[in-house]
Amino acid sequence: MLILVHDRKDDRKLKRLIVPIICIPLLILSACKEEPSNDQARAETVKIDQDSELNIVPLYVSYQKYLNASLEAFDSECSKKNYAKYVLHEIDRVGKQEQFDPTSLKEYFMLQSTAYPEALLDRIDALFKRQDDIKKIITKNYTIAHDVLPKKKSTIFIAPLNSEYIRMTESMGGVAAAAYKDTFILYLDSDFDENVLAYTIAHEYHHLILQDRPEYQMNNVLDSAIVEGKADAFAERILKGMKPPWAIPMDTSTKKHVAQLIHSGEASYEDMIDGNTEKKLPRWSNYNLGRDIIDHYISSHPNASIKEWSFATEDDLLEGYTYQKLLQQ
Repeated sequence: MLILVHDRKDDRKLKRLIVPIICIPLLILSACKEEPSNDQARAETVKIDQDSELNIVPLYVSYQKYLNASLEAFDSECSKKNYAKYVLHEIDRVGKQEQFDPTSLKEYFMLQSTAYPEALLDRIDALFKRQDDIKKIITKNYTIAHDVLPKKKSTIFIAPLNSEYIRMTESMGGVAAAAYKDTFILYLDSDFDENVLAYTIAHEYHHLILQDRPEYQMNNVLDSAIVEGKADAFAERILKGMKPPWAIPMDTSTKKHVAQLIHSGEASYEDMIDGNTEKKLPRWSNYNLGRDIIDHYISSHPNASIKEWSFATEDDLLEGYTYQKLLQQ
């Protein structure tokens, strides 16, 4: 799943479009779709235990305000401006309130205005009707993860998935996510798979735990593979019987080829996520190679606890791994 990014430096390399300062004024539609009720749309703080809490923040109303301000005389530049005014500003407000920096989250490519406003309004309608179930899934699986590796405070944003990314997420059950320090954001299609959402919560939670560690790093492709491998191993162990849609074991020759491309520096982060036919890299290579590395460590240390292998160093994890030399040179 595009569990995508976890505060990657690559995201900052994406070219930014300059929004003109002057924009043609647009009328806010009085006849647009109704905003969600307060109960369905409000942020909610959930006490996990005496010392820990989770803040769940649906962005439905912010999205509707942005769309209603842009829809009647749709103009792409004004749409971007309205998106920043209503959606990104709300993320800033929550970040200030909850004391985390939302800068990297806002730079992620999926968090942007859409060229399909009517479809997005329909998706918002469908999601806020399911919001009670969404909150239950988030709370239940966050709590399960917290019981294994506690964390004092987190914020989870919920955003409707833009139509531009529907096909990208079809194989991921209509769920995508991106994790940052103390927060992650969920992108949901209207017919998202509830089991995939449950798995995603556990997977992303593990990223939050690792990012609390002073030694956490995400400097290269191997770092990404190991972080994703740990998160998958964690989610599969605490949510019995669940596997992600991208869990496709690599055969021996493919693992060696991927390790060689990492060694030579030919495999980019995007290649490892999306696949590259010219380089003969399958999609989800970083998740599957990372999981193979973690499985090797766990099989070599059968008595190791989840906490032990979660915080194990790269050197420890790769010790005795078949492609250790290729990956560490």
